[in-house]
Amino acid sequence: MRFSKTLLAAGVFSIAASPASALEVEVGGQVNRAIMYAKDGYNANELGLGSDTEIYHVDNRNSPTRFNIGGTQRIIDGWTAGALIEVGVFANASNDVDPAQKNTGPEVDERITDAFLDTPYGKLTVGLGEGAAYNAGRRDYSGTGVISFRNPSLIGGELRFALEPFPASFRSRPNRTPPETNPFDEANPFGNEVSISGSIRDYNFEGRHNRIRYDTPRIGPVTISVSAGHDGSDGQDSILQMGVKSGLRVPGGRMLIGAGYSRSTQNIDNLSSDGPDVNTYGGSVSYFHSDTGLNLSLAAVNRAEKLTPEEATDTFDATDTELGQFRYVKLGYRPNRTHAFDIHYGETRDRNKNDEKGSVIGVGYVFSPTDLFDAYAGAKIHSHERAEWCTTSGNTCYSPEYKDIILVTTGLRVKF
Repeated sequence: MRFSKTLLAAGVFSIAASPASALEVEVGGQVNRAIMYAKDGYNANELGLGSDTEIYHVDNRNSPTRFNIGGTQRIIDGWTAGALIEVGVFANASNDVDPAQKNTGPEVDERITDAFLDTPYGKLTVGLGEGAAYNAGRRDYSGTGVISFRNPSLIGGELRFALEPFPASFRSRPNRTPPETNPFDEANPFGNEVSISGSIRDYNFEGRHNRIRYDTPRIGPVTISVSAGHDGSDGQDSILQMGVKSGLRVPGGRMLIGAGYSRSTQNIDNLSSDGPDVNTYGGSVSYFHSDTGLNLSLAAVNRAEKLTPEEATDTFDATDTELGQFRYVKLGYRPNRTHAFDIHYGETRDRNKNDEKGSVIGVGYVFSPTDLFDAYAGAKIHSHERAEWCTTSGNTCYSPEYKDIILVTTGLRVKF
């Protein structure tokens, strides 16, 4: 909802203003509710126990229920100041529910609290919001983001993969002593549990955080952004980011391009130093063919983090990973603004261990008769693979196997 007529700041924020400094205010938001069916997704400590199918009534975290209010005010010709507040208000988030918690209660999520100055020389933003590289790996022309979002763990993320009868592969060398403690304890397999969120992740450049950000004016088809800020419960992580985004016309249609880099450093004493730097880098591209409505999106993002001394010397030091890799491809069909279809595949390799892979394959459909209403449905299959783990002496090796998780989701998003 937009108040496009002259609204003086005195009338909205109780601040005196002349007609020349009239304020334009936007108030809006959305409600996004869905029904999620899951098969073979279990909660913590109940892997393979109880019913293997569940139905959940959720708030779709791909694009959650939210409320926002923003205002802009012209200062002088070409110079505009403004602010935006956006708050998520939802219950039963689709990435929080599991069989033990079908109702997770209400949640208030401070998403954005920004103030900005937009000038002919670029845009300066301060506050809580998106870093310079945010969403550089999520460029997408498909129109199906509400159901087939780039981060697959936002629907069903808390569900655990059921462990197949243990051990799927096991060998022991009894002539060697002493044998190491079995981390895959047959009597207590829950130490091996893996959730969808722990299996696959799109590494979105540290997410939203408190920062100062600068976006250049368009340089040809390109906008360059840089930001610096902090994250963490105590603001202990320093984050630097740089991003490049472009939208341009190409033969046969249009293309979106994004590339980003972020560096996060822990500023607290962590073991032997200030803690490991986390470097995230990558990007995405999306092409839309104007005549047919066919579109193709590709993404590749890596996350590199140095191992701690404990991780580098533990029993499974050979399997710990320092580099997680996310890869994604989506083929879409959008013949008009009303209908959008897609099929997609994504995988995260070496999320926690080398030779580990979490993957998803899915389809989605979105019906949008107006700009303010979406009806959608989608189905996906999540898989998790973990290579054989051996103790450092080679006495014992283990190869756990996990059942796939099937998710079917349908819902409505209503904007206002």
